[in-house]
Amino acid sequence: MSKIIGIVSSYFPNLDELEKNINSYLPSIDYLIIWENTPKEKSNIDLLVSKLSSNKVEVRTSGKNEYLAYPINECVKWAENQGFTHVLTMDQDSFFLEKHFEIYRDFIENNRNDEIAIFSPTLNKVKTNFDTYIEVDNAITSGTIYALKIFEKIGYFREDFLIYMIDIEYGIRARLKGYKIFQLSNVNLIHQSGYEKKSKLGYIINFYPAQSTYYIIRNTVLTWKIYPNQFPLSNKLIFIKYKVVYRICKICFEPNIILKLKAIFLGLIHGCAGKFGRFDI
Repeated sequence: MSKIIGIVSSYFPNLDELEKNINSYLPSIDYLIIWENTPKEKSNIDLLVSKLSSNKVEVRTSGKNEYLAYPINECVKWAENQGFTHVLTMDQDSFFLEKHFEIYRDFIENNRNDEIAIFSPTLNKVKTNFDTYIEVDNAITSGTIYALKIFEKIGYFREDFLIYMIDIEYGIRARLKGYKIFQLSNVNLIHQSGYEKKSKLGYIINFYPAQSTYYIIRNTVLTWKIYPNQFPLSNKLIFIKYKVVYRICKICFEPNIILKLKAIFLGLIHGCAGKFGRFDI
């Protein structure tokens, strides 16, 4: 029987939204760790824990923003010695449609195959396909369930990436070791991507902070360098087009233009130079 631990990262959350999101999967998992990345002096996460009123929820924090890789790794290492079989990783702004997590868990329970190490939902599609699942190359962190045994075989998330691309890099590593990634078409996760807003001219713009922009670009280039055979030229050109060229154009409609331009160019330079680890813009 599977035993699932959930890990959700929290950073200046809207407590009502986070409560709703957590309740979309909490009843069907065995334990939940909320990793609080909000600075200790500004955190009110204890209010959320009181509202959830569950003995299978706990909060962990270092009192500062640890991003994503380190918190997940710390919780996974603890879970490995507690009898858990799977770990669910969640963003604070994601939730499952009603009863979809029960379907998710049942599928995993009925497909205990050593080759299948990563399971993921379909994103933002209310209507589902007839096929139960498809095999995919990668899965985003939010909503994904990992078999804990995989961490023994291929290691943990790259903490020198901190946040963005840790899921893509991990998926590549898993596939190169012969593991499969399944995406379930009948399990839907509603996931907010970025910080979309409409500009005064009517353009839809992702108002990513400069720090996020830096890690997205740098870690993507680093992943290309680590796995040169996994990314065709067409894939790289699409990234440059949308994440660099278009991004520079749209920044003109956003605040902190200079800082965000700096983030793009430093991300490219540091990625090409092979710079890992934390870097504050």
